[in-house]
Order: sequence, then C-alpha cells, then structure tokens
Amino acid sequence: MYGEITIVCLCMKKVVLYDLNNMAKETKDIFKYFIYARKSSEESSQRQVASIGDQIGVLKFLVEHEELNLVKPPFTEEKSAKDPGRPIFNDVLNRIEKGEANAIICWDIDRLSRNPIDNGRLQWMLQKGVIRAIKTPSRTYYPEDAGLLMSIEGGRATDYVMRLSKNVKRGLNSKAIRGWRPSGSPIGYINIKDEKGNNIIGPDPQRFEIVRKMWDLFLTGTYSVSKIRKIATEKWHLTTISHRKIGGNSLSLSHMYKIFNDPFYYGYFYWNDPETGEKKLYKGSHQPMITEKEYRRGQILLGNKGKSQPQTREFAFTGLMHCGECNSMITAEEKNQIICSKCKNKFAYENKTACPKCSTDISEMKNPKILNYVYYHCTKKKNKSCTQKSIRIEDLESQFNKVLGDIKIDDEYLQLALEYLGDKQKNAGGEEKAMRMSLQSKYDQCQTRLLNLGKEFISPLNSNYDIYTPEEFREQKMVLMAERKKLEDEMGSTKEKFDQSIEVCGRVFNFCRLAQDNFNKGDLQRKREIFSTIGQNLTLNGKKLFIEQLHPYLLIENELRSQRELYSRLEPKKSVAIKEQNATLVASVPEWLAVWYEVGTSMINIIH
Repeated sequence: MYGEITIVCLCMKKVVLYDLNNMAKETKDIFKYFIYARKSSEESSQRQVASIGDQIGVLKFLVEHEELNLVKPPFTEEKSAKDPGRPIFNDVLNRIEKGEANAIICWDIDRLSRNPIDNGRLQWMLQKGVIRAIKTPSRTYYPEDAGLLMSIEGGRATDYVMRLSKNVKRGLNSKAIRGWRPSGSPIGYINIKDEKGNNIIGPDPQRFEIVRKMWDLFLTGTYSVSKIRKIATEKWHLTTISHRKIGGNSLSLSHMYKIFNDPFYYGYFYWNDPETGEKKLYKGSHQPMITEKEYRRGQILLGNKGKSQPQTREFAFTGLMHCGECNSMITAEEKNQIICSKCKNKFAYENKTACPKCSTDISEMKNPKILNYVYYHCTKKKNKSCTQKSIRIEDLESQFNKVLGDIKIDDEYLQLALEYLGDKQKNAGGEEKAMRMSLQSKYDQCQTRLLNLGKEFISPLNSNYDIYTPEEFREQKMVLMAERKKLEDEMGSTKEKFDQSIEVCGRVFNFCRLAQDNFNKGDLQRKREIFSTIGQNLTLNGKKLFIEQLHPYLLIENELRSQRELYSRLEPKKSVAIKEQNATLVASVPEWLAVWYEVGTSMINIIH
C-alpha cells in the first residue's frame, strides 16, 4: 500500500516538474507569432502617420528582446475597429485558424477589437487554444484569461486616463528619437507643420536673425551678457512670442544665460526618457543656428555661469591604428587651452572659471585667445612604459594625404581611359560575339568528351574494366559535367560580365580621382571610410604613419608610377613628339585597364 502511494506521489511530482519546466521555457516551437498594428481611425490618418511606425518599432524590440518566433512580417491596417469587417484583421485570424501561427503581438488589446463581434471571435479562439497567447508590451493573455477579455471593454473608461498618459509619453519619446524636441521651441524658433502635417520646429522669421546676432556679440568675448541683453531689448526690441495670456515681454537676464547655455542652438537637445527617467542628449533634425565649435567657445566665455555639458566629440581615426612599439590601440585626445587676456598665461580651461595665475574670471576676459588641439597617441594598455609620443591630427592627415596622392589619377590618364572605355562600349557587340563563340567551342568540346567517355565505358574493350573502373568512370563524368555547367553559366552571363567590367573600371577611376579631395573636404565619417578602405594594419611609430597597403591599391600605385615615368620620358618638345607621346599612352591603356579591373572586382563592395 505504501509502495503504491509512493509511486503515485512520485508520478505526480514528475508530472508537476515536467509542467513547470515547459511553462518556464516559453518555447519558440510552440508559440508562432504574428504582429498586428492598427491606427485608431482612417479620418485622422494624416495626424497619426507616426502611430503605426511607433507600434512596429516597440513590438519588434519586444520580439528581439524576448527572442520570440515571428513567422511573418507585421500586418498593418488603417481602419477603425468600432465595426466588424476589417479585411487585414480577419485575414490574420483566418491564417491562425489554418495553423500558420498561434499567437499575436500587438500594441494594446484594443488594437485587436473594439466591437462585440470581433471580440467574441477573438475570445472564442483564445478559449479553445487556437490562439495560445496574445502578447502586449505590458502583459500576456493566455487561454485561461479568456474570461477576462469579456470585461476588458467594460473597464476601458476607468483606466483610459492612465493609458492615455502612457501613450502620450511613448509618442513624445518617439518624437525625440526622430530629432524633434517635444517641448516648446526656444526663442529664435517656432513650432510649424511640415508638408505631411506633422509638428516640427523651424526658424522664427522675426527673431532667428536677432538671436544669431546676440550669439555673434557674445562670441567676440568683448560683450557681457547683461550688455547684450540691453542691446537686444533697447535697440533690436526683442521680445518673447506673444500668446493669449503670456509672452510679449523682454528677456530676463536668466533667460539670456539660458540661451547661451542651450545646446539646441547648435543642433542638440536634452530629453528625459519617460520609461527610464534618464536625461539624454539627442541630435536634432532642426536647422542649427551656430556650430558646435561656437557653442563650446560660448561655454568657455560663460565661465562659472555655464553648466558642464556632456562631450559629443568624435574622432575620425580611433580604432583603426596600432602602436608600432607595443601594439596597443591608438586613441585620440582633445586639448583645450585659453590665453588670459590680462596676464597672457596659457592654461587648460576645463573645470576652471578663472586664470590660475592672475585670478581673472574667464567671463570677464576681453576677447581671450582659445586654442584647440587634437592629438593621437598610444593607449599604453599593453605596455605602460611605451615611449611613443603623440602626433597632431594635422601631421597625421598630411602623411595620409601623401598616400592618396600616389593613387590619384592624372587628368591625361583619366581622359584616355574614358575615351577607351567609350570606344570599348560602342564595340561591345563584336567582342561579346567573339567571347560567346569561344565559349561555345569549349562547350562543344566538353560535350564530345562526355559522349566519348560513355562510349569507352560500355565498349567491349572495357568489359573487364581495363580502361575505366565504375568509380573512375563516375569521377571522370562528374568532372566533365561540372565543367559543362560552368561553361553554360558563363555563356549565359557574357554580356552581363562585359558590362560589369566597364562599370567596375569606371567606379575605380572615380574613387581614385576623388579620394584625396573627398578626404580633405569630407566630414568625419567620410574621412574614416577612406582611411580604412585604403590600407590595413595601420601603425604609428616615431610619429610616422605606416600602412600595409591593400593589394589592389598597391597595384594602382605601381601602375601609375610606371605610367608617369613613361609620360616623363616622352615629355614633348615638338608637335611631332606630342603625337608620338599620345600614341604610346593610348597603346598602353588596355594593359593598365586590366589592373584597374582587378582592383575594382576586389573592392566592388567598398567603392561608391
């Protein structure tokens, strides 16, 4: 008797453990999800253009975060749920009934149903287990919750305000992520609507230029904030925007300091994430009034009146170079100094509000000289005793410019190459035909060898496998069939390959012709792309840049060097010599075009 009870208890215990394990592991195989996103109404589609995008963004994050099994791209619908008959929604449920999925992810339960007919069908499918789960960002509904769904609509009025607050916060956060400050615009800007009816921030036609002039006066270092306020009020008659009950007043002194301390004017703004409460600095999509450099100078001039701001400085070449002595990574550092206008003392101004020598307040200095330097140096992580010294960014870029100059195509070569490619493209039909005939001949020969192989294998001379054993026959046949397949593919893509070769050569010409100019005039990202494209295993040693050049660009440099030597030997002195020079160069074009094509095919995914 006791033995039987023990067995029953053990069995029960085993079942419970089995169920707990399966419940804890929300299996990707059991739950197959569809995403469904819907706008509130068709009438307000212009006003709610971003709502579906916001829903999809949150739901995709939920899928990635919880590693859910999403079996189809999201289903979206712009139709009210007050009445039954939504085609996309019905299609989703029909697909679930066919077994394509068994769970739904949505922004909120009211995105699925707001009428008794659709709600009844949804509840029935959940209760019967056809739908095994309905997941929202806040909770998940399982079949045992089907009864709860019946009372959800009835309780909507009670929690409407709470949900509305959440949705508003999500919408504001999405707006901040898109680069638009959700709060009111500062003086100099106004809230306007774009072509789609979305609220954005643009320059105030009455105040933008006045505020810009305020910045100009402030950045000279000779005007105090109070003096600028007096000029703006009395001379330019600057006031805040007049609203129904507020505004239309001159700026207070604290408002002036707020303007000169606001990163919005150089293209950034702060916003508190409603989910985490964390204060973040976002890049704005509005038109900046000043540059980041001007803003940073302004913070120095504010002295102890300014607030410390997080650094947004980026460096073009960090993470791309190693130290030639200890093989540590090369990092970058910015040094900012100021020369006191009173005692001429030079000092680093970070975390300082006055000259350490004469105690003159920075905000009281008359047009102080501000110095900014960027240095690259070894991190010394692998060897604290590394003796390598830092190098200024100007010296580093100068050395890299020399490398770019070596691969730059001269105008004479470029003109010859373009003319040659133009002629080659005009005659493409004849060359393509010749290539096809050559491939066809090889194909016919391969086919003949296959037939002969079969005849030899079944001939009386091979009755004892004196010529081919079955294994040798199969091996030979597979080799010939692979060769035939390769020739078939080449015959089918002859024109495509020919056109691609011309296109690739053109792209390489373009890159090499413009690389140096793009590097010198481009932004940080463009400089970084070119720097990493040209070379690999870049090292700094003794303030010198060493590049283990990529093989393709080494070919370019060598070929250009030989062409330049040829050109210098043929330096014309008479008109007859000019013709001879041009004829020689034209004859050499096909040879070095082969080099360009080899480079282009190896760099086809890098060159734009």
